Amino acid sequence: MYDKTDKRWIYQLIDMYLSDKINESTFCHEFYCSFDLELDYDTLMEDEYKAFYELSEITIRFSEFEEDFKKYPGTYYTKEELKKKIIETKEKLEKYIEEFKSSDGSDGDLND
Repeated sequence: MYDKTDKRWIYQLIDMYLSDKINESTFCHEFYCSFDLELDYDTLMEDEYKAFYELSEITIRFSEFEEDFKKYPGTYYTKEELKKKIIETKEKLEKYIEEFKSSDGSDGDLND
């Protein structure tokens, strides 16, 4: 597992979420703590920053409560919208995942 100040932690969060090891609320909280509070943006490539920033815009407005969507239409994002953005982010940044695989000699499973 990586430290929250390490950008690899975000990639690991994405993998954990997409493999159903954590739920949406946990993903959003951990992503916020890492990307918005802990991470040094200077460690990110420009396209990583852009992709994570766009994901952050979704995670900070995710809600699991149906009443939020009724009371404040157009304000919050659904589970489906969040998952779509997470998948899109992973696909955009696939080349960095490949770099992690080759640099640490692992099989690419960031959950190790």
